[in-house]
Amino acid sequence: MSSPDILVIGAGTAGIPCAISGAEAGARVAVVEKTAELGGTLHISAGQMSAAGSRVQRAREIEDSPQEHYDDVMCIGHGYADPELLEQAVTEAASTLDWLGELEFPFPEDMPIVYYGHDPYSRARTIWGVEMGVSILKTIQPRFEELVDAGSIELHLEHRLERLLLDGGRVIGVAGTASSGPFEFPAPHVVLTTGGYAASRALFTELHPNVHCLLGARESSTGDGIQAAREIGADLRGAEHHLPTPGCIELEPGSGKTDIWDAFANAAPQYRAIKEIHVNDRGERFLREDEPSADARERALAAQGGRAWIVFDEAMLDDDDPVIVGWTADMVRDEAVRGERVWRADTLEQLAEAAGMDAPGLLATTEAYNAGVRDGDDLLGRQQLDGQLATAPFYAIAIHAGTVVGFAGLTVDRELRVLDQAGSPIPGLYAAGEVIGVAALMGDGYGGGMCVTPALSFGRILGRRLAGLAVTS
Repeated sequence: MSSPDILVIGAGTAGIPCAISGAEAGARVAVVEKTAELGGTLHISAGQMSAAGSRVQRAREIEDSPQEHYDDVMCIGHGYADPELLEQAVTEAASTLDWLGELEFPFPEDMPIVYYGHDPYSRARTIWGVEMGVSILKTIQPRFEELVDAGSIELHLEHRLERLLLDGGRVIGVAGTASSGPFEFPAPHVVLTTGGYAASRALFTELHPNVHCLLGARESSTGDGIQAAREIGADLRGAEHHLPTPGCIELEPGSGKTDIWDAFANAAPQYRAIKEIHVNDRGERFLREDEPSADARERALAAQGGRAWIVFDEAMLDDDDPVIVGWTADMVRDEAVRGERVWRADTLEQLAEAAGMDAPGLLATTEAYNAGVRDGDDLLGRQQLDGQLATAPFYAIAIHAGTVVGFAGLTVDRELRVLDQAGSPIPGLYAAGEVIGVAALMGDGYGGGMCVTPALSFGRILGRRLAGLAVTS
């Protein structure tokens, strides 16, 4: 292929649809991917999508509209989402899900649903495949590979972006390093779909100083596109809206990393009976543990410095209702023997000392909690009061704030053109997906499906739009 019309940097959630739609519209497309495989964060994503008015919703006789979707997201994100981008995302969402359906996405029969892992929508519009993000990848990858085989898309794996090429202030291509050595690719339209930065401790700390947060993104999410664009004057926004995911477990002490598929505390009272108490390093409870709002739980943990302990006793260990998703009671006991992420002791004083909590505080807290259970009147208003915390041995699990996404990202306009710090478009440069920051579409909350669906949609929009420019130029 000669110089492409569209050069897509990153073959993930936004990049693959961008390349597909651009090629199908007649453009010559080249794709540069830093890893050795397609898919990006779809390999580890929950793959949650949300859309109002899709065929799947209509088949379930669910009444919904893009305006209701918009209103829900704005409410959950406290009004901080970019209104123009959000309006475009919710308007396009149903078409995106229908497109996946045409590509034979395996929609589960029991979805869409109202999902309570985050603050819920007013309608059942959240959906994901049985293999989560991989279900999306398996749906779109065959069409992408067909276009590669047909010569409509040129794919370059193991090519890492390092800088953007400029001519008179216009982006005219990219440069970087491949497994075979340095490369430069020219193109009139460069699309950054490089993902976020939640695997880069250095960049995360720069953007969110003094925030304790375990990082759980895919290793390739190191902010390459953000850094390259910043070097030519691109604007960045959304860092102030960072909100952690509570309940993360550190992989190894001091690693600063988490894997939510390996260990994650399930604290949603809609999905399990809450038996344990949550305390801070002073041994004090800081919220009612059966708080129904995920947003409230997220902010409560952040206010404690991003770390807390789940405390429970032997009677509360239950294989049918595990505190940690996927763990059994015996797995908790085995981890307690290690004494690194889980601790066990015969007394609450010993437990506090081992785990690093204030012992007098924990004792006073437990006494007050048990009194509330006896009286049916909890000091924090907790409703689930099924048993006192009194049966030795006692356990503590350290939980942390964590993230798999980056709230900050490149500032773009409605046309998805990357803007400079003066608010002007940088000619030739566009962006879609997590590189524009999830705050742009979610504000400072978690709107279900508002990471994946807009990435797919905006990728498709850019592919079509830039192909139209190429065909008419």
